[in-house]
Amino acid sequence: MNRMNRDSVDLLLWGKSHGLARPYPLICHLLDTAAMATTLWQHYLSPALRGRIADLLGMPESQAGHLISFWSGLHDIGKCMPCFQAMDSGAYESLHDYPDLHGEKRRHEHAAHVWLGHALSTMGYSTASTTSPAFVVAQLLGGHHGRFLRRDHRECRYPPTSLMRELGDGKWEEQRYILLSAVADALTPPPAPTTVCVEVATLACGITILADWLVSQDDHLAQRLASLPTGDNDLSPHYQESLRLAPALLKEAGLVPVRLRPTSFADEFPYIPAPNDLQRSVAEYLPGLLGNGPGLLLVTAPMGVGKTEVAFHAARLLGQACGAQGFLFGLPTMATTDQMYSRAAAYGRHQAENDAALTLLHSMSWLNDAYTGMGQDTTVISHDADVTAPEWLHGRKRGLLASMAVGTIDQALMAALPVKHLPLRLLGLAGKVLIVDEVHAYDAYMQGLLARALTWLGRLGVPVVLMSATLPTRIAGRLVAAYLRGAGHLETSLPTIQYPGWSYADAATGKLASFEVHSKPRDLHVRMRHVPVAGAGVDRSHALRTALGPVLSEGGCVGIVCNTVAEAQQTYVSLRDWFAELPQAPELALLHARFPARRREELTGQIIQKFGKCTRCPDLAECDHRPKAAVLVATQVIEQSLDLDFDLMVSDLTTVALLLQRAGRCQRHPGRRRPSWADVPRLDVLRPTDASGALHLPRAWPFVYSPSLLRRTDEQLQDGVIAIPSDVQGLMVTVYDDTFADERMSDEDLEWVGKEIAEASMADLVAIPAPDEVSGLHQLTSSEVSEDMIATRLGAESARVLGAYQGPGGQLFLDAGLSVPLPDAAKLPRRVIKAVLAETIPLRSTLLAGRDDSHQPPASWAENAWLRDLIIIPLQVGPDGRAVGRVGGREFHLDADLGLHISNQS
Repeated sequence: MNRMNRDSVDLLLWGKSHGLARPYPLICHLLDTAAMATTLWQHYLSPALRGRIADLLGMPESQAGHLISFWSGLHDIGKCMPCFQAMDSGAYESLHDYPDLHGEKRRHEHAAHVWLGHALSTMGYSTASTTSPAFVVAQLLGGHHGRFLRRDHRECRYPPTSLMRELGDGKWEEQRYILLSAVADALTPPPAPTTVCVEVATLACGITILADWLVSQDDHLAQRLASLPTGDNDLSPHYQESLRLAPALLKEAGLVPVRLRPTSFADEFPYIPAPNDLQRSVAEYLPGLLGNGPGLLLVTAPMGVGKTEVAFHAARLLGQACGAQGFLFGLPTMATTDQMYSRAAAYGRHQAENDAALTLLHSMSWLNDAYTGMGQDTTVISHDADVTAPEWLHGRKRGLLASMAVGTIDQALMAALPVKHLPLRLLGLAGKVLIVDEVHAYDAYMQGLLARALTWLGRLGVPVVLMSATLPTRIAGRLVAAYLRGAGHLETSLPTIQYPGWSYADAATGKLASFEVHSKPRDLHVRMRHVPVAGAGVDRSHALRTALGPVLSEGGCVGIVCNTVAEAQQTYVSLRDWFAELPQAPELALLHARFPARRREELTGQIIQKFGKCTRCPDLAECDHRPKAAVLVATQVIEQSLDLDFDLMVSDLTTVALLLQRAGRCQRHPGRRRPSWADVPRLDVLRPTDASGALHLPRAWPFVYSPSLLRRTDEQLQDGVIAIPSDVQGLMVTVYDDTFADERMSDEDLEWVGKEIAEASMADLVAIPAPDEVSGLHQLTSSEVSEDMIATRLGAESARVLGAYQGPGGQLFLDAGLSVPLPDAAKLPRRVIKAVLAETIPLRSTLLAGRDDSHQPPASWAENAWLRDLIIIPLQVGPDGRAVGRVGGREFHLDADLGLHISNQS
C-alpha cells in the first residue's frame, strides 16, 4: 500500500531554513538523507564493512542497506514539534490547526530519541527493554549531532508525549506518524531485526551523520528549492532525484574509495633496485595467511630497512584480501606526519587506479602548503592519479573520512575516547587499514588507549599494521592480545617476537604466525663521553669540542640530540660562539619544537635538504649537494621517521630504545661519500657524571625520561660495539623487563613501575568500554569536554602561544617590523587565520602559570575555533634588539635562530 499518496504530509513543516531563500521541507530533508545513506552504503562503505554489518543484523547486504537508510531517513523527525518549528516565526505562523504549545525548549535530536522507540514498535520492533531494537535505533538516531543520550527505563512504560510534553500532541503526533510512514514507503525497509548490537548502532549513527552533513550543504539545498514537491504530495519524484544527485555530492566531497593496483612489490616501488629480506619475506609469505579475512601484522626491524614500503605493501595486500579500501597512516609527531604525507602522496599517485583523496590530519595541517595546494608539485605526470583533497574534506572532523589519510597517532587514539562524533570517527576507520608507525614511541597511557582502539578495530574487522624498530615483547603482546580480544579470542598466547622479523595474528582463528628475516649486520660503535652536571643540565662543551675535532680538519656531518629544548638552545649558543672564533667553521643549525610553526617548517625543510636522501643524485657516492661540514643540534624531533643521515651521532644519555632510534640516523644512506674518520657508524653518548665519575642525572631529565630506565640503560652501555640486529632484542628485554625476577628493585624502579601502572590505569579510566562491556550507547560519547581538550598524551604540549610584538602605543603586531597588525575581527579570511597560526608555538600549560588578562586573545576571536584558545605573549623589543615578554615569573625571549627561550626571572 502506498501511503505517500494516501496520507497528507505537511510540506510547511520545515527541516532547514538558515541561509536559504525559503524553508526547506522536513520530509524532503528526511528523504534526501535516506537517499544519501543508500548511496554511502553502495558507493562509500567498503565491501568488508557492508558484509560485517549485514552479518551482525542477520540479513542479506541489500536488506541491511535498506534498513540503515530507512533509519537515517528518520533522524530529524524530532523537528516536528512546536518549539523547533517556532524557530522560524514566518514558517510557524503558516501552520494551521496545530496545537500551540509553550514550554521548555527541547533539542530536536532529544525529541527523536524519546519519540522513536514507541513509534517503531508499530512496525514490529521489540520494546521489551531499553536494549531492545526499537529503543537502540531511537538512541542511535538521537545521537546524530554527535552525542548519545542516556536511556530512561520509563521509556518502556510511558508514551513519549507524557515524558516530553514539548513534543506536542494532536496534529503534531499525527504528522510524526505520517512522516514515519512516508519514509518507510520510500525505502521499503525489511522486517525489524531481532537485535541491534553496539557496533551496528555506532556505525549506523556514523552513516547518518555523514549523510546528513552531505545533503545539508547550503549550495545543494539552494538548488533543490527550485524543484520541491507541490501540494499533490507525490514525494516519489523527489526521492528519486535525491538518489540521482547523491553520487555527485559524494564525489565532490572527495569520498570516492581508492582502488590500489594489484601488483608486485617491485612494481609498487620501482625506485628500490631489489627488495631486502624483510620486504621479500612479507611480499612472499603474507598473502598465504590472508585467506580468512582481516588480521594484525606486527613488523619489528631496525631503523632504515624500508619498513615504510613494507607497511604500504602489506596494507594493500590486507585491504584487497578482506575488502577494505585505503589506509590511515599514524605517526608520533606533526613533523614526521608532514614528511610521511609527501611519501604517501607519491605512493597514491603512482599506485591508485582512480582519483581519490589523501588527507593530512593534525591540528596544524592547513599550514602545510603541499597539502593545502599552495605548494602543489606542478611536475606530476598527467596519467598519475590525483590525490588532492577537496575543500569539503578540510573541514573539522571530516579528514578521516577520506579513503587515504596520514595523521598523528591521536587520530586513532581518539577512537578510544568518549568524545563527540565518535561514531563518525569509527566509521572513518572501519573501512580502511590502520598503519601505526614507531609503536615504541608511545608511553603507557598512549599504549593503553591504543590497546582499547585495537580491541574495537578487532571487533569491526579492521586490518592493522604495527611497526617498530625497538618494541619490548610485553608491549607487543598486550597490543596483539587487545586486537584478538576484540575479534573474539579471549585467551591468546604471547606472540614470539622475531627480531628482525614479523608476526601475523589472524582475526578469524586467533592463530599467530611469526617469521624471522635476515638483516645485514651493522656494528654500531658506542663511545661513552663523560660530561659534568651543571645546573638543570650538563656541560657538553669539552666533550663536543673533542667529538667535533675531526670535522674541523676533514669535514663531515654530525647530529647532536639533547634531551631538553633549553639544553639544545644552550648547546647551539655554545657551538655558535666557538665556531665564530674559527677561520673555517662548519655550518650550524638548530631544530626543536619551540619555533613558530612557520619557522619550524622552514627549518625542517632546510635540514631535510642538507641531511636527507638526495633526490637529484641516483649515485650518492657522486652527490655534492651535502654540506662539506655541518652540525645539527636538535631534540627528540629528529629521532623518529625523519630520513636523515649523519656521519656521526652524538646523544645525551636516554633510554636504550631511543638511543637506538637516534643511532639509526648515523650513516643511514649506504653508498654516501664520508670523511676518513667516519669509517664506521658511531654513536657518542654523553653520560652525566659527578666528580667521582658516577652517573648523576641532571634535575631536568627525570621530567623527560624515567630515571629507572636511564640507569638501567647506563648499566648496559660501555665503550664497544652493539651488533644490530642481533643485540637489540636482548637489550630491550634487559632494560624494559618489569618482572624483576631477581627481586632487586630500587626506589627509581618502583617509581617507574608505579608510573606505568598509573598511566595504564588512567587510560583504562578515560577510554570507552570495550565492545562487550558497553551497557548503553551513551557511554561512547559521555565526555562533556570538547574533542580539542581531550588529552591523548599525558604531559603533552597542551597550549599554543602567539608571540605578538608590541608597538609604542601598545598595539600588537605579528611581525617584529610592526607592519602587520594583529587582526581583531570576528570574521577573518582563511589566509589571515593561517598567518596567525603560522606564528604560534606549542607549550606545556605549566610553563604559562601566572598569566593574566594581557595574555588573552582579542575578544573578537571568541567564536573562532582556531584562534580563541591561543595565549598571547606581548613582546617588547629592547635597545639590544631582543624581543622579550613575561608570563608570571618567567621571561620569554623569541629569537629567529633560537626559537622561544624560557628562563625564570631573577
